[in-house]
Amino acid sequence: MTEVNMRHVRSEKQRRLYERIAAAGICSFCVDFCSGAAPTYHPKPVLKETAYWALTENMELYAGAKLQLLIVYKQHVLGPPLPPEAWAELGMLVEWAVKEYDLPAGGFYFRFGSTDYTGSSIPHFHANIIVGGGTGGDALRVKLGYTGTET
Repeated sequence: MTEVNMRHVRSEKQRRLYERIAAAGICSFCVDFCSGAAPTYHPKPVLKETAYWALTENMELYAGAKLQLLIVYKQHVLGPPLPPEAWAELGMLVEWAVKEYDLPAGGFYFRFGSTDYTGSSIPHFHANIIVGGGTGGDALRVKLGYTGTET
């Protein structure tokens, strides 16, 4: 069973979805991005896929974000090490996204390891590309972790 970290949920809609995932006792990233089928829990389609990764839009933008892409590793691991080919494919996906969305700037970050430290809700290795310039705040703020397990 994979624990969803409900402390990091950002909206009521997301809370309801994560409660369904927790009740099912599954890793939603594995179900949605490792099986090769259309996503069941994630409301957005897979936009680009490689042997190691699936790229989609994030289900809910952070306040201040204009775009947020989610890149999920297609095996259930909490983090590195990964094969060199996986890293190469990740770089190709980032380059594809920059070109496809004509991104003038952005941020790129990983979530790996314990969700008590990363601010993530789903314990499965993934990355995000995020671009500011959206609505909902003066500054784009992303929770990337904690100094300990406090939230």
